[in-house]
Amino acid sequence: MRQIKIFGAFMLLLAFSWGISPMNAAQRNNIIFDTDMGNDVDDVMALDLLLKYHEAGKINLLAIMGNRQAESCCAFIDMYDTWFGYPNIPIGQVINGSNPTPEEKSYAQKTLSMQVDGKPMFKTTNSDQRAYPNAVDLYRKILAKAANKSIVIVSVGFSSNLSRLMETQGDQYSPLNGMELLKRKVSYISVMAANFLPGAKPEYNVWNDVPAARKLFTQSPVPLVFGTFDLGKKILYPATSIQNDFKWTTNHPFVKAYESYKQMPYDRPTWDPISALYALEPNNGFFSLSEKGTISVDDKGGTTFSPNPAGNCRYIVTTSEQNEKIKNYFVKCISKKPKHFKK
Repeated sequence: MRQIKIFGAFMLLLAFSWGISPMNAAQRNNIIFDTDMGNDVDDVMALDLLLKYHEAGKINLLAIMGNRQAESCCAFIDMYDTWFGYPNIPIGQVINGSNPTPEEKSYAQKTLSMQVDGKPMFKTTNSDQRAYPNAVDLYRKILAKAANKSIVIVSVGFSSNLSRLMETQGDQYSPLNGMELLKRKVSYISVMAANFLPGAKPEYNVWNDVPAARKLFTQSPVPLVFGTFDLGKKILYPATSIQNDFKWTTNHPFVKAYESYKQMPYDRPTWDPISALYALEPNNGFFSLSEKGTISVDDKGGTTFSPNPAGNCRYIVTTSEQNEKIKNYFVKCISKKPKHFKK
C-alpha cells in the first residue's frame, strides 16, 4: 500500500511538472468559461466546442461568464446554450467592464436580431437580458461549493472578472477571500491573451483592460497556460467548412454569426478554441508547453515572458503537424450536429 501511495504521489508531481491538471487522470474537468462574446467570432467556436464536450459527458460546464460589457454578450451565450439544448447553464455578466465593439457592429447583436416570419430566428431562455448575476458573485458561489483543485477556468477576452474575483473578501458564500478561493479550488487557468514575439503590438485582450491583465498575469495564485496571439493566427477555421459542413440545418447560430462578422468567404484565426481545447485535451498530443516563466505587462498592454523555474506561467507550443491536426479536429467537432438538436 505504501508503494502505491508513493507511486501516486510521483505521478501527481509529474503531472504538475508538465503543466497538466492532475484531475484529468481521475475525473472529468469542471470548467468555467469566461468570454468576451460578440467581439470576435472565435468565441463562438470555443463555446460550441465546450458544449460538445459537456453534451458528451466529458466535462461539466459549470458556468459561462461574459466579460464584454454589452447586453448582447450574455444574451448570445443564452441563445447558443438554449439552441444547443442546455438552457440552464448559469451565466454571469461583467459589471462596468470593457466594450470595444458597439452593439450595432457586433455579430452577437446582429445574430440575435435575425428573424424568420416575423419571429426571432434563435430564442433565448432569459427574457430580461439585464438580469444575469454579477460574474464575480457567480464565481464565488460556484467555487465555494467545489472540491479542491476540481475546476479549470478558460479565460478568453478580458481579465476583468478574474482580477476582481482576486480582490474579493469573504462573504455569504465562503469565508475565503478571492485569492484563497482560486488557490484552493482551481487547478489552472487556460488563458487566450498576450503576444510574446519581439516587437509585437499589445494584444487585444490585454490592452482593453491592462490593469486587470497585469493583476491576473503577475499575481495569479494558480498556474496560467497561455494560448498566444501568434499561435491563433497559425490555425485558421476554413470558410469552406462554414459553406459546406452545416447543411444539416437551415439556420445555425455559429454560421450566422460567422457570416455576420465579416464578408464571406474568409478563414478566421482560432485563438479562443485553442485555449478551450487545451483545457479539454491537455495531454492528447495536440500541444507542448514552454518552460516555466513569469509575465510582465507594460502600461500599453505589451507583454514579456521571462523564463523562470519558479514562475507559474507557460505558453502553448505547437508544430506545423499539430496545427493541421488541431484545425481538422475543430472542423470535425464544431460542424457536428448536437444530440439535442431539433430542426
